[in-house]
Amino acid sequence: MLNRANLKTTATMASPVISFPPNTAQRWTLANGLTLIVQEDRSAPVASVQAWCAAGSTTEDKHLGAGLSHILEHMLFKGTKTRSTNEIAQKIQDVGGYINAYTSFDRTVFWIDVPKEGALTALDILADAMMNSTLPPQEYAKEQEVIRREFAMGMDDPDRTMTHLLFATAYQRHPYRLPVIGLIDIYNQLTQEQVMEYYKRHYVPNNLTFIVVGDIIAAEVREKLENLFKDQPAKSLAPVYIPAEPPQLGLREVHQEFALSQGARGIGAGVCHFRIFLHSGRSRNSRC
Repeated sequence: MLNRANLKTTATMASPVISFPPNTAQRWTLANGLTLIVQEDRSAPVASVQAWCAAGSTTEDKHLGAGLSHILEHMLFKGTKTRSTNEIAQKIQDVGGYINAYTSFDRTVFWIDVPKEGALTALDILADAMMNSTLPPQEYAKEQEVIRREFAMGMDDPDRTMTHLLFATAYQRHPYRLPVIGLIDIYNQLTQEQVMEYYKRHYVPNNLTFIVVGDIIAAEVREKLENLFKDQPAKSLAPVYIPAEPPQLGLREVHQEFALSQGARGIGAGVCHFRIFLHSGRSRNSRC
């Protein structure tokens, strides 16, 4: 059964300052639980095609802190059952598209921006990656090293280090205390098989939302997505345990210093000092 609803913009309270334009986006939920949101916009002959998976760093369960969701951000365009990584890249290039992705605490988002003629092709490629990625071992080994370099760059970035320190201080039990990329010691223990198991559990239709905005026809997008997912059933999703965060009862203070390599963030070599104070939800910190 196909459920459809127009998304309405409603204000929770009258505001003399902020006003929102009318929202004409359309939303459907397919029989297998997949959600589709489409916004037709003729202001430019382009489209953005996005796939949102409700899996992020807080949903990694027994592998919490490993950065599983972030690894999949790197891996889902490295080959599927019918396309190699080069074929995926070539197909996107052929339609003049740009592809990227990001990972957060509760989601991983993949998108392709294309001229309007390539929108359905982008939808095909994204659907294929969501459901049919093979995570080739040789590509996995390459991306492991890419992510290790990302770890190293983060350790040499004062802004990122300060953010990690802030979250680790503010949260004592909640998974928000851990970086989205994970912790290097836990990350190094992961295997390709464990990443594949996580992928198969979370990348299922009823855990995905496709969002398409641009110079497209909503009915054509819906029909295309229905055909792409017609053989993909909904699957049960295991509940994710998120421990309750205990209330903060007093001042929290942490101090950390670390050496910077030459030219890090334009600061130059030296030592960076961080001191963070947390009290009643407010924070203050020192700078380099």
